[in-house]
Amino acid sequence: MIAKFKFPYWVLLLVFLCLLLCACQTTKSPQQLLDEQVIDDTHDAFLVDTGGKLGTLLVTAELAEESKDEFGTRDITFSVWNPAEMEQPIQTFSEEFMMGVAPEFHQATDVNFDGFQDFGYPFHLGSQTYYWHFWIWNEEQQQFTYCESLIEVSHPRFDEEKQVVIGWVRASAASDGLTTLYRWKDEKLVCVRLIKSYYGPSEGFAEVCVEDWVDEESQQVYYEKFPSSTDEQDQAWRQAQYIWSDLDYHGEP
Repeated sequence: MIAKFKFPYWVLLLVFLCLLLCACQTTKSPQQLLDEQVIDDTHDAFLVDTGGKLGTLLVTAELAEESKDEFGTRDITFSVWNPAEMEQPIQTFSEEFMMGVAPEFHQATDVNFDGFQDFGYPFHLGSQTYYWHFWIWNEEQQQFTYCESLIEVSHPRFDEEKQVVIGWVRASAASDGLTTLYRWKDEKLVCVRLIKSYYGPSEGFAEVCVEDWVDEESQQVYYEKFPSSTDEQDQAWRQAQYIWSDLDYHGEP
């Protein structure tokens, strides 16, 4: 007859606490996982605090070794990881870039002002333009989706307070050029104001032209030509450019 052996209650409790302690010790924070990632000329890593159910996610980026064309275009593969389950990424995708990877390149921000954080990476840098690829967090699908609209916005800035996306194309060192202001309408990015400025010191003038999106078309709402022979006159066109960059401004009454 086999005798029954019973563990004392305190022994079972001790075993449970040991197992719990081991589990806690193996769970790493998103920052700890980020600190373990390789970051070099072909690898980058960063955190995106989605603000959703999964919270902060780890994103790793790997630059392909070989170029795809004579311009040096290469793919960057992004892997999205849930720090709570690091067995495999929850999402992997690639896109073409004319730039490599670097810690200062990635940007995590709410690009469509829906309360969830997204991320972007620059794919082309020119003397006047600076274009990005962006991926928007979809809380329902628990994944990032590519944002086609934003690839046309140079130097994008995101004003969450006013819910405006601002683009900029510089024409010269005088800071004239093209300012574009966008708003999201029915999940589409619409250019609601376009500000063109031109500075010609050799010609003795500067000019500012503003177009607004009215009745489903772009209409000119302001134009002024400024002399630029004095410092005071030279600042006038810059002030006009600045004032019209506020979408709440619609001209003097």
